[in-house]
Order: sequence, then C-alpha cells, then structure tokens
Amino acid sequence: MCFNMNSFSRDAYKVEAYVLEEIFSEWGDPPSMSEVDKNANSATTSKETPCFSTSMNAEGTKPEVSTNSTIGNVSSATTSIDTPSTATNDEEPEQEASTTSSTRRGGAEESKDDDQCLSPLERFRPGYLWVTDLTRQNWCEQQLYYSFTIPTIAEENPVMRAGTDYHLARELATHDIVKVDVQSSEDIWAIKMLNLHSAVCTFLHGGIVAREVPVFGAPFKEDILIVGLIDELRFDPSNYTIDLIELKTRLSSTMPSRSQRKQHNFQVSVYKTLFDDLVQGKVSKQFMASTLKIDLHKELGDSIRGHAEKQFVVIKTLNDLMDIIFHKIQTLTCISQVFIEYIHQESKQTIGHMEVEYDVIKVSDLYKKYVKFWRGNRRADGVDIEDAWKCQRCDFNSICEWRKKKSAECEQRNKKNAKIK
Repeated sequence: MCFNMNSFSRDAYKVEAYVLEEIFSEWGDPPSMSEVDKNANSATTSKETPCFSTSMNAEGTKPEVSTNSTIGNVSSATTSIDTPSTATNDEEPEQEASTTSSTRRGGAEESKDDDQCLSPLERFRPGYLWVTDLTRQNWCEQQLYYSFTIPTIAEENPVMRAGTDYHLARELATHDIVKVDVQSSEDIWAIKMLNLHSAVCTFLHGGIVAREVPVFGAPFKEDILIVGLIDELRFDPSNYTIDLIELKTRLSSTMPSRSQRKQHNFQVSVYKTLFDDLVQGKVSKQFMASTLKIDLHKELGDSIRGHAEKQFVVIKTLNDLMDIIFHKIQTLTCISQVFIEYIHQESKQTIGHMEVEYDVIKVSDLYKKYVKFWRGNRRADGVDIEDAWKCQRCDFNSICEWRKKKSAECEQRNKKNAKIK
C-alpha cells in the first residue's frame, strides 16, 4: 500500500484487523460475515461492537487466534477452541440410550443454573463493556436483556449499513487503513493503542482533525472497563482546546425525538468522560491487563512492531506502547465542548447541530445505575410509561414481562379510579 507522506495527519493511518464469525459467537449476538464492517470495531448494532473476544473457551483458556487482514474484507483467520463432544451412540440399547439422554438433560440444566449464578457482565460480555451496551440500556434495558437471552435472527439493516458507509468515507478522508497480521490478544489491543496514538500525534504535530478515536477506562471509580470509539475530535491549536463531534445519520430529514436525543447525549457524555480520564492519568494499565487477561510483557508480533515503527515508536511489548501513549495523551487537554451533528442519509446534507451540556453528576448517577444491572445487583428495567411507544417497534413486545407488569398496574389503577367515581 502507498502512503501519502505530505502531512502527519494523513500519515497517521489506522491499523485494523478482522476475525471469523466463530469468534463472534462467544458474544451471544454475532453478526453475519456480510455485516462485519471494514473497521474492526464495527458491526450491525454500532460502530463499537467488538470484533475480538478475550473470553475463555470450554477448557478455561483463551482461543488462539491467527488473523491476516486486508482492506475491506476478511481474507483468512483460524481459531482453535476445544468443546465437549455431544455425539451420541446410536448402537446403545434403548434403555441405556434413555438413561444417557436423561443424564445429558440434567447436565444441561446444571449448566443453565450455573449461568444464572453469573452476573450479566460475566454471562454476556467478556468482562468489559462497550459504550454501545450502555446506550442500548438507555433505550430499553429489558430489550437489551432479551437480546442476550432469546434467540433472534439477525437481519442486515440497510439504514445502519448506509450510516456505516458514510462513517467510513469520512474516516478515509483523514487517514489510510492498512493491513496487519494479528497473532494474539495482546496484538489486538496493541492495534487499538496504535490507533489512539496516531490520533494523539496528529494533534501534537499540528493536525486539527482525528476520526474514529479509541477510548477506554473505568469511569466513576466503578472498576468496570468500558471501551468506545469517538467519531471525531477537533483540535484548536490557538486556544489549545479539543471538541468532540458525534455524527448521526438519519433516514428522516427531521431532528430526532427527545428519547433519541437523551440516548445520544448520554453516549457522547461517556465518550468525554473516558477521554478526559485518559488525559488526567486515571486509567491503569494493570487494571486493563487484569480485566482483559492479557500479558503486558508478552512480545508483540513483528507486524505490530513494524507498524509502530512507522509511527516513530520503537516497542517490544504492550507495556512499552501503553507507557508511551499514556505519557503523550497527558500532554493534551480535556474535551471542552461536545456536539452532535445530524446528517440526512439520502442527501448527505446536515439536518442540524446540537451542543450537549456535560452534566457530570447526571452522567455519573445514570452510569452507576446501569452498572448495578451488569453486576447482577438488580433486574432489568423496562421503559417509563411516557416512552411506552418504543414497545410498538420492539421484537420482544409480545413476551415482555415488564410490559405485562405495567399493563396490569395500569388496569388496577383504572379499576380503583372507577370505584372512586
């Protein structure tokens, strides 16, 4: 691939990697291969849906992943995951077959009981969350829970696909996407670090725009790792300020509803929190290593180190890389202003801009409420009565326990009111 060396902002390319659908299956809601975007952080639900799993296989160890990526598609990947055999012996006598079948059912029930003892963070995610998980909670937590526990057929959404394509076109306007070989979980996280490093160096070398910027941390001292991907950061060297811009494409040419704006506001507020925590030195590499179950001192692959050298970074391990990035990002400033830009999908015209007021108390309270669900400290909540219109467009409305409960409560109130009259 050819690189344009005219400016650092153009040379600050992104490094991406891809894996096969089998790895997605460990997350519980895998997209099909046709839905995997060119960005390693993208899938049908959001640009943030993770492509790489660090969860354990049936033997309690990480699957070995060997990946070769090319721009725009998945070229090859292999994964070795040992799973217990479920084959049956057709030659067994009928009585023995019946006994064996009963034993297997018992084992399945025991396994299901074990799952019920785990928190949602342990059951549905590999020990950490994406900002997308939190925004889905903000829309409807009960729907989020059902999406994990009730099988559904994933269909490609043309609206979201068009939005993803538009995001990619904007990203390619500021940097190139290059090929990289990934051999370990440490390599995968090194890619994210290099992408963050390229954004930071863009600003340190006079650039003013960085897109698709990875952020991570454990906000509000809750000790849960959150990972996100900021659409765009804009740097003003004269005032030494950084603004965050989130891009939202819409099928309609109108501004979004109150509920949608509320969801978007929370999303960008979490992004600001994560970035600011990095700038303020609040993110611990030891905590990340423990959560991700990665070895900071394991030697990175040759491809990763080669790409790091093109960013003028000489490293051997993830520990070396994180030390460099944490030092450089702390020379920047926290995000000053947060904006959301709404784009009409068909015309590509801007519908409107909205400035978001960052309310740290409100964001913190809401975040801590959501974290209680992931820790298993409370059951999933549905929408408030004023947002019941969301249920009409929900795939789970016919079986939703929350909806039935609220309907029964409403019926009881109506009966009481009728008696009073």
